[in-house]
Amino acid sequence: MERPSYGYSAEENPDPDPQSPPVCPRHPDRVSYVRCKRCDRPACPDCQRPTAVGVLCVDCERELSRQQASARPRTAMGAAVGSRTPYVTYTLIGLCVLAYLGQMIAPQIVEQLGIFAPFRAVFMPWTFFTAGFLHGGIVHLGLNMYFLWMLGPALEQTVGRVRYAAIFLVSVLGGHTAIYLLASPLSDSWFTGTLGASGGVFGLFAAMFVVNRRLGGQTAQIALLIVANLVISFLFPQISWQGHLGGLVLGAAVTAGMFALRPKAAPGVDRRALAQRSAIVHSAVVVAAVVLCVVLIVVKTMLVLGQ
Repeated sequence: MERPSYGYSAEENPDPDPQSPPVCPRHPDRVSYVRCKRCDRPACPDCQRPTAVGVLCVDCERELSRQQASARPRTAMGAAVGSRTPYVTYTLIGLCVLAYLGQMIAPQIVEQLGIFAPFRAVFMPWTFFTAGFLHGGIVHLGLNMYFLWMLGPALEQTVGRVRYAAIFLVSVLGGHTAIYLLASPLSDSWFTGTLGASGGVFGLFAAMFVVNRRLGGQTAQIALLIVANLVISFLFPQISWQGHLGGLVLGAAVTAGMFALRPKAAPGVDRRALAQRSAIVHSAVVVAAVVLCVVLIVVKTMLVLGQ
């Protein structure tokens, strides 16, 4: 079997003279009788990489690392498959619980700084996100956390942690953007505060529907769940159907965009490079969704100021 060629010239040949002591090709001034188990070149102590099968040189160690990274399993979205522990879901639930405890301890401070209300949203833009972690009561909190716990682990494992977190946060933004766009400055809705993770949860509903449909899974149950929750949203006036609908639409759009624009794998393609391109494309999808929300908010603000 032929040894791999690394393109060394005659001057860089590690053994130009069989009678001379072997020298490290990276450090010709260093004699080394230790050879790489893969390419059989001498390797000085600085270039040696101990492994379970013996010593490798730095070049072979890097090449093997690239090969292993390329062969590593990936999720449907191209993210690396990590631990099955849903850390992002745990974090989102923990943040909502901590925010609710803050509401119990210092309601005036937490709610005044965190609740979303159209009349002040432009001057307090962080509320487009912070309101998604506040809740109006223990039942409200428990219901949203139940849905998050029910959907989160499977979805996080399927699309990857970063993409999963991005879908949730963009859906929260989409829900509050819809509230801002549909609220009339001449009605009470312009001055009504909104809070709750429902916009993000509806975005996860939509994401799960898109994922199941694209991967050939069952969609009937999640579709029924979406319809039932939308009907409830429209039946009770104290529930913000605008926020639910906005989160649902943007969550579906972002997830569908990620699937539609992800680079396609082909035989012989470097999967690591493919995963990097997928990450760039999906980041662009998320950024585009955020920019769209910002543009819509700016347009609505200009129309309100022009009245």
